[in-house]
Amino acid sequence: MGRTVPTWRIRIEKELGQLEHLKKALNLEDRLALELLVDGVRKRRSAGGMLPAHDVWKPMLISMLLECCQRLCRVEQMLHDLEG
Repeated sequence: MGRTVPTWRIRIEKELGQLEHLKKALNLEDRLALELLVDGVRKRRSAGGMLPAHDVWKPMLISMLLECCQRLCRVEQMLHDLEG
C-alpha cells in the first residue's frame, strides 16, 4: 500500500520551495539571512518530524528561532572570549 500522507521531509521541502518567490524579491543581505534560516530548518528536520503537527510552519518557525538563538550564543561566546 502507498502512503496517504507525504513524508515530513517532503512536506518541509514543499513549504521551503514556496519561499522562492519571496527570496527573489529580497535584497542580497535579507536573502542570505533567509538562507541561514532555511538551512536551520533543514538541520532540524528529523527533530521536527517528532512533533505531531498538521501545520509544518510551527516546527519550521521553532527551527528558525533555534538557528537564530544558536548563532547569537556563538557570537556572545566569541565576545566573552575576546574580553577575557
